[in-house]
Amino acid sequence: MNISVQNKKLIFIIAVSFIAAFGLKNTCSAQTITKGPYLADPGRNSITIRWESDKKTECSVFLGKNSSLYKKNKAEIIGNKDGFYLYESKLTGLMPGTEYFYQVKCGSVKSIAAHFKTAPSANQPFDFVAMGDSRSHQDVFHKIMKNAAKFSPDLIISMGDLVADGGNFAQWKSQFFDVAGKVVDHVPFISTLGDHEGDGDNGKLFRYFLLPHLNVDSLWFSFDFGNAHFVSLDYRHPYDKNMIEWFKKDMAGTEAEWKFVFTHRPCYNLGGHRSTWGRAVWPDLFSKFKVDIVFAGHSHQYERFFPVKPLSQVSDWPVTYITTGGAGAGLYEISRSAFLAKVESIHHFINFKINGDTLSLKTISLNDSVFDKLLIIKNNGKYSNKYLSVVKPREQLDVYTMFLRAISPSINKIPLEDIPATAKINLKSNKNLKDIKFTISLSPESEKFYKMDTVEGILHKNDKMEIPLQIFSETDMTISNWGDIKPDLRLEISYTISGIKKKITGGRIEYWPDDL
Repeated sequence: MNISVQNKKLIFIIAVSFIAAFGLKNTCSAQTITKGPYLADPGRNSITIRWESDKKTECSVFLGKNSSLYKKNKAEIIGNKDGFYLYESKLTGLMPGTEYFYQVKCGSVKSIAAHFKTAPSANQPFDFVAMGDSRSHQDVFHKIMKNAAKFSPDLIISMGDLVADGGNFAQWKSQFFDVAGKVVDHVPFISTLGDHEGDGDNGKLFRYFLLPHLNVDSLWFSFDFGNAHFVSLDYRHPYDKNMIEWFKKDMAGTEAEWKFVFTHRPCYNLGGHRSTWGRAVWPDLFSKFKVDIVFAGHSHQYERFFPVKPLSQVSDWPVTYITTGGAGAGLYEISRSAFLAKVESIHHFINFKINGDTLSLKTISLNDSVFDKLLIIKNNGKYSNKYLSVVKPREQLDVYTMFLRAISPSINKIPLEDIPATAKINLKSNKNLKDIKFTISLSPESEKFYKMDTVEGILHKNDKMEIPLQIFSETDMTISNWGDIKPDLRLEISYTISGIKKKITGGRIEYWPDDL
C-alpha cells in the first residue's frame, strides 16, 4: 500500500496530538492545589498556611491587610505522599487579633483569596468551637461545619476521629479536607489524635497533615489563645511518664485565666464506650493545675458533667468534664445520671465565648437549636458560689462509673436455654473507699427474656474482684452484624456506700466472639 506524503504528514499530526492528549497528560497538565490551603499553629504574631499540590514547584503566599496583597512569603515542601507534595509557609511579624488576607500561588496556579485572624492578646475576647468524631458521615460533618462557621469562631478544636481509617490517604481528602475546606482556610482547626487515626497507621497521616513538626509517637502539645491555655493529650499514652512530666511542666509555666484540656478518650463517660481513660492519674493532675474543662470524644454523644472534686479535699479545684463526640459519626446510647448536667445522643457542636473572667457555652444541634447552656464567672481567679453550689463528690462518681463500666460487658458466646453465656464482671476499689455492699442481677426488662442467678458481695478497700455470671436465654434472639442482641440484655447493680444507696442499669450487653 502506498501512502502519499500529505497523508503521512496527517497521520504524524494525529499521532502527536494523541500522545500529547493522553500519553503525556501527567507531565503537561496544569498544577492543582489538591488539599487546602488550611491554617495551622495560630499565634498572636504568626500563623502557618499549609496546602497540598500534585506538582513540585516554587510556591508562595501573598499577604495583605486588605484585598491588595503585597507581601510575598516563600513556601517550603515539608513532605510528600502518594505523588503529592505538602507545602507550608509560616507568616511572622503579624499583629494580635488582626484580620489579614492571603492567597497561595504555585507556578501559574492561584488559590481562592481567603482571610484569617491572628490569635487575640490576653485582654481581647474570643470565640471557639469544640467538636469531635466527625468521621464517616460527610453530610453531617458538612452541616456541622457550616453551622459552626455562622458563629465566626476564632478557633476550632476537635477531639479527633476525623476519618474512619487514619491510614487511608484518600479518606483524608473525601472525609475531611473536601468537607471542611471552606472553613479551615480561614479558621484554625486544631485536633487531638483520635483512635481511628492512631489505630489506622499509628497516627502517621494525622501527624503528616496536622502536626508535622512533632514526633509521631508523642503527639501531645499546648498553645495559648487569648487568655486561655489549651493542652492536647495523646490518648495512646494514659500513663506515659514523659507525657505526665511534660504536662506538669507545661501547666506550671502558664498563668492563663482559663485552662482547657482536650483528648480523645474521656476520663469520665457514662454512655457509649464508658471510657475511664487515665483515671488513676489525670483527674488529680487536672484538679492540681486548676483545669477548667476537660474535653473528650470517642463516645458519639454529648455529656456535660457537673463539676467534680474530691470530697476529702475541700480546697481542691473542681473540674468540668465534657464528652463531645457528635460531629458526624453514628450516635451511641446515653446513660442518664445525677452526675450529668446535660446528656443527649445528638449530632452537635459547642460554641464558647470568653471575655475576661466570663465563659459562656452553648451546645447546638444539627438543626441549629440550642439544647445546653452554661455560664461560668470567675472573681480573682475563683469560681462564683453559684458554680460551686453544684459540685459533685469525685469519690462517688468514681464508684458509680466503676460499677457502670463493670456491668456493661460483652459476651463471646450466645446465651441459650440450656447452655449459658458467661459475662465477667471486674470490680476494683482503692485505698480511699470504704467497704461497698452490692447486688448484681438482670434488669427488670431483661428478666422477661433471660435467666441469671443474683450475685451479692462486698467490695473491700483496695480490693479486686472478678465475678463470672452465667446467663441463659428463655426466648428467641436476633444478633446484628455489630453485636447488638435483641431483646436487650442488661444487668443492674444496687450498692450501698457510706449509707448512700444507688441503683444503676448497665448498657446493652453485646455479642463479640473471640475470633473477631
